[in-house]
Amino acid sequence: MSEPESSALPQNGSVPAATSSPALNKQTPHGDHPSESTAETPKKSNSLPNILLIFIRATFGYRKTSLSLLVFLTYLVVVVLSYIDNSLDYTTLLPTTPTERSVLRKSWLDLQNIGKQEHTYGSSGNDFVHHYLEQQILGEVTKKKYIEYDNDLNGNNTILYGARSGDFNSVSYYESNNLVVRINGSNSELPALLVSSHFDSVPSSFGVTDDGMGVATLLGILYYYAIKTTAQPERTIVLNFNNNEEFGLYGATAFLSHPWSKNVRYFLNLEGTGAGGRPILFRGTDYGIVKHFAGVRYPYGTSIFQEGFNNHLIHSETDYKVYKESGGLRGLDLAFYKPRDLYHTAGDNIKNVSPKSLYLMLATSLDFTNIITKGPIDLDNEYLGEDLQGNTSTDFAIYASFLNYFFSIPVTDFFVFSIGLLVIVPLASLPLLLVIFGYKKNWQLSFVNVIKLPLSVVSSAIVLHILTETIVVNLNEFLPNNSPLSIVFILFAVFLFLNYFILNGINLLFLRYKIVNHDEKLIAIIETSFLYWVILLWSTIKLANNKIGDDHTGEYPFILLSALQAFAALVGLIGWGVKPPRRRVKKITSHEAQPLLNNREQHYGSHDLEVERVVSGSSSLSLNLEPEEVDVKVKEYIKTFSYDWSLQFLTIVPLSTYLIYNSGYLIVDGINKSIQESLIAEKFIFKLLQLFAIALTIPLLPFVYKLNRLVVYGLVGFSAVGFLFIASVEPFDQKNPLKVRFIQKVDLDNSTTSSYVSVLGRVGSPLSHVLADIPSVKESGKLPVCEPLTDGNQACTYKSALPPYFVPEATSFSDYLHVDVLKNSSSSNPFGLLTGEIQIKTPKNRQCTLNFKSSQSSKRHKEAPVKTVIIFNKSKPNNDTKVFSSDISASGIPEGFSRDKDGSFIFKDLSGIDQLQLNKLDWDKPYHLAFQWVPNFADSEFEESDSKKLDVSIQCFWSDLTHLSDEDGTVRSSIPAYEELLHFSPNYVSIANWDKGLVSVSKAVQI
Repeated sequence: MSEPESSALPQNGSVPAATSSPALNKQTPHGDHPSESTAETPKKSNSLPNILLIFIRATFGYRKTSLSLLVFLTYLVVVVLSYIDNSLDYTTLLPTTPTERSVLRKSWLDLQNIGKQEHTYGSSGNDFVHHYLEQQILGEVTKKKYIEYDNDLNGNNTILYGARSGDFNSVSYYESNNLVVRINGSNSELPALLVSSHFDSVPSSFGVTDDGMGVATLLGILYYYAIKTTAQPERTIVLNFNNNEEFGLYGATAFLSHPWSKNVRYFLNLEGTGAGGRPILFRGTDYGIVKHFAGVRYPYGTSIFQEGFNNHLIHSETDYKVYKESGGLRGLDLAFYKPRDLYHTAGDNIKNVSPKSLYLMLATSLDFTNIITKGPIDLDNEYLGEDLQGNTSTDFAIYASFLNYFFSIPVTDFFVFSIGLLVIVPLASLPLLLVIFGYKKNWQLSFVNVIKLPLSVVSSAIVLHILTETIVVNLNEFLPNNSPLSIVFILFAVFLFLNYFILNGINLLFLRYKIVNHDEKLIAIIETSFLYWVILLWSTIKLANNKIGDDHTGEYPFILLSALQAFAALVGLIGWGVKPPRRRVKKITSHEAQPLLNNREQHYGSHDLEVERVVSGSSSLSLNLEPEEVDVKVKEYIKTFSYDWSLQFLTIVPLSTYLIYNSGYLIVDGINKSIQESLIAEKFIFKLLQLFAIALTIPLLPFVYKLNRLVVYGLVGFSAVGFLFIASVEPFDQKNPLKVRFIQKVDLDNSTTSSYVSVLGRVGSPLSHVLADIPSVKESGKLPVCEPLTDGNQACTYKSALPPYFVPEATSFSDYLHVDVLKNSSSSNPFGLLTGEIQIKTPKNRQCTLNFKSSQSSKRHKEAPVKTVIIFNKSKPNNDTKVFSSDISASGIPEGFSRDKDGSFIFKDLSGIDQLQLNKLDWDKPYHLAFQWVPNFADSEFEESDSKKLDVSIQCFWSDLTHLSDEDGTVRSSIPAYEELLHFSPNYVSIANWDKGLVSVSKAVQI
């Protein structure tokens, strides 16, 4: 092994000049260096050709040009490789077999039909998609006798359930119309596999990616198994085409009540939280099921996203939550994740997706399904009750993919490897340090040498943060929406230059005190290794108790970064360990100090270069050595060319840079659009961009001293141009639009004829300017009123001259929502439960939300007053209709959900019910409801009559964008205010729904 970079350097790291010694003034023929035997004897003819020596030394010698070239090539390869790995086009091949081509062709046609119109649960488009899917399913199930179909419209799958979040308890009533297909397996002993997707969209989206791709994939799986030549699977497959995922995960919850769910133990959920690209494995319930994903053709996934979901950094949910938490199933969440700015907008349409995206989800789903269903798997043993010693399959999974290769490991094994690395690194390093500093004493350290890199990194990070907050955020607050990576690259250049400037400035300041035997590169490598070691220690401690909400499965890169850095440090320490003991060398006099930035090469242990200068006499500095010592020193230079730097560089920089860049790219690419959601998200994203830039620089810091001055000038120029770019580029454009949220509100308590449009967006965005240019707003002569909301958002509201049009016969908005109070409180006991009953008439409607509170309630009365809700089976009350007894203990009603003899739905929770959500399939069926609540005596000044009353706030939603016809044949848009905003907004604006509907009508009643 060669010696470290500065094993025989003079005190300032420079090389000796020509002296009176003949050995230094004598040059060998052809420019070769003297051999070990004599500096005056030419090399023999059988030595390596001179051109080869020059090439090796020029390429691998620790020279600024060589280093700078390697740095440039490394970052170029990293960026290109990451682009290829995450690209749809470079990682996926279209199908080549006739079967898959046929399946893809049919599935693509299905996707086109599904995406013809918006199809949220509360729309006629939802009925169209349901009917279309049913027809496709019925056409296939008859082809194989072991394939069967069921529809929740049989009336057996209406559900009522509660969901508590903190102190808030919401109860939901839902009428399901899931479509369920069962492909029965040949082995009925094996537990079934569920493959699920939802066929509803949000009101403002065509739902092509969310979740038309998943639905078309389910149809593709059905087509595949219905083909005559496809064999019957050994394990049963259940396909769940579920509805109303978007506003409550209702379809998946309803499936758990379906008889076919009883034998299901594994699942694959197909989802879309973006609009196209590659579907990624978001998360898996455990290692036992995740490891089987390695068998698919185009695996793509990272547990970094899993950590984000499990720690609630991603503010959306999928049916995976229901299947895992409520169903206790084991499975995967496969989803599209970008671009988020088209998610839930009209941009999620067939124009913005590729058949390749659909094929990738289809191929991945078919592969995984075939892997799980072709026979028994190891997880079946656990299901059958066998005790498996040392089983790690239920552990959290850590996983990643690279160029269609998939790697996974259970947290338990990863924890063992981490502990091993944490122990081995100090045990291997400490003996070498003892040999170097205690025995041979050939490496001298000073406080400045040790502290300068941490000081430089911390100082540069502080400056970078100040520049980001004072310049980047102020110049272009929303730029991460458009160009997050450009910000990263600019900050990277700034941070790298700052460290170069500070480190070399410290060297210049303390040049005269520089020690002979001193290795700046190795010091930086050791300090960086220690940093990674500390981070890995923290992450490993967290992994020991890994759980949802405190998940650390996405931090796997740290073990690789730590291992690479530790290996490079050991290489350097071993070099010092085998070096002879230190010789005593005089210090450099003050006149020998030279500036660091001059026309000469800077010297930090570039031995082959030093030898050339010693022999040629080109150096301007001299060694403080006696003449008889020079030959010995020259021979020591010549004996070793110190090429260990290249091994250290290749060990640390390429792979570490790729791990950091690709991980950072995936994170930034997944969340940068959330900057439009809140101020908290904005601050988090800017911190993330700074951390990304800093982390990307860390692998290069040990070598930053040797960067070529042209690279340094390039960093300065790039930074300057970058800040001009930040100041001039638009944060919103057609490909990266401003995303706003729309709702048209009618408050019947204030007016039965007026409606107001409210649009939600970020403060500081061009939202108000966009709305001011809408024709109806300009014609009204009144600008929208924008009021700040929490967390950096604002709501801009204007009175609309374009009323919604859902009920042609309606004369006012009161015809959209009418409430009859059938029974007020009947309790004669003021301390007992009170009972009331209402009927809500909402034509052409499917969704309403009720919120409860005691009338005149005080701040001290925090508990929700309602204890029981009932949804009557009969929509119209009659003389036989009965409500609950006022004495709840005597009623015998159990806690939770139950049904009475008439089939009415009951939910009781003595801790209180704050909200009731209603979802029905019959467009015109009234809601017939009753409640029991506790009177409020929190404040003695309340009148007894007021304390008994219950305030019920009712809000119903409409979403249907289908154009309706008047009696005279005139075609009207059902929500013209939304159509106007959609039509007249600039092309850099995309519009999503604010709530579960695009129109809401509200009314408050007392019972």
